[in-house]
Amino acid sequence: MSVTDLRPVDLRPGEFAASPDAPFAYDRLNRKESVESLCTIIRDAQHPLVVSVEGAYGTGKSSFLRMSASYMERLGALTVEFNAWQQGHTGRPLIDLVAALSTQLADRGTWDNLKDAAKHAGWRVAGYLTRGVLAPIEDDGPAVFEEWADIDKSIAEFKSALRDQVQDLDAKKLVIFVDELDRCEPTYALDLLNKARHLFDIDGVVIVFGVNREELGHAVETLYGPECDVDGYLRRFVDLSMQLRQPSTDEWINYIAGIVQSLASSSNILRGSEYFVRQVLTLVADNSGGRLRDIEQIVRHANLVLPRPEYNDRWPLWIVSMLALRYVDRSRYDSFVSETSSAWDVVITLRDYMPRDAAIRDLAILDAIVLTLAKASEISPDRDEFVQQYLAKRLGEDAAAAAAYDELNNRFGFASDDGPLARVHQTIEIAAAM
Repeated sequence: MSVTDLRPVDLRPGEFAASPDAPFAYDRLNRKESVESLCTIIRDAQHPLVVSVEGAYGTGKSSFLRMSASYMERLGALTVEFNAWQQGHTGRPLIDLVAALSTQLADRGTWDNLKDAAKHAGWRVAGYLTRGVLAPIEDDGPAVFEEWADIDKSIAEFKSALRDQVQDLDAKKLVIFVDELDRCEPTYALDLLNKARHLFDIDGVVIVFGVNREELGHAVETLYGPECDVDGYLRRFVDLSMQLRQPSTDEWINYIAGIVQSLASSSNILRGSEYFVRQVLTLVADNSGGRLRDIEQIVRHANLVLPRPEYNDRWPLWIVSMLALRYVDRSRYDSFVSETSSAWDVVITLRDYMPRDAAIRDLAILDAIVLTLAKASEISPDRDEFVQQYLAKRLGEDAAAAAAYDELNNRFGFASDDGPLARVHQTIEIAAAM
């Protein structure tokens, strides 16, 4: 690799890109139909609406919301995107949300009245909406009725200001997309749900939350106790729930193919190995519960360590294989690099994660890559002896054993006493620590 082959690497993935002109340009998980269905419901809704788009951590909720926002703009709506985790600057959900609205739509009118109403309502309404949950109930006195009237007036003033603001926007809909709610502190997350339900209940306004229901349920239990009916509680605030389905195998392959193509275009040493890398990443995808962020993290790690000019074309295959093992079975990875497990043990472990109908050649390539990391004493270079070793591990029939031997003998080479495992491990851990 020459100096010109070296390039800067990204420690974090870029933000998912979507625009009203091409909202589905990077839709590699085939979610266009789901986005269009949701947006059609939002467009046709005659009343205020609160929607939750639900999925586990790393399943692509953020990209789904981004595509939905872009498609809604195509349909004529105004959209605001609010990242509750990153933009919850004041710790007061109403202030944070109105600040995001007024900033992103600054060119669509004056927001002073709504800001003033939010400042007053933000303080007065907090106790009303969460009474007995976020703060203990104090003894009622004669002033409690005055407090009630003040709170009711604050709510009415805020909703009136919001209604006027929405009318001034001259748009078919104002759709607010709220992401990363489940990553916030429990009190903030539930207070934001409360505010969305009670204060933004205005014709022409729709709020869409991206939610990990399991994590949000933990927030509810934190405040109400483990016996709380979490689903029943959350249904109070949401009119429509949409569960993101898990990608099919073909969709995973399409998604991963795009990642591998991008990675190969920036790393000469990976070119020619794209098919193998795609297969290994698909293995991880099938065994990671559908977490897109796991795949992206493996790619980021690989991106950090691939440009190593002192290693040959087996380097990317070793790196990707060991990163995959590290993600699907960390204990086996640790025991292998500490030499308490053999390369044969790793082969057996990875086989447990491979599809039952995997092609013999695909298995042979993966076997051979792992076995090149073995100690020389573990693997016999004699064909007959190797086949007997392979069969003894119950990894397959004679044809599979022969295919693995041919990959080792003709393509990858047998292990040596000064094998690369220590270097591969060291490089991966340095990258993982960044």
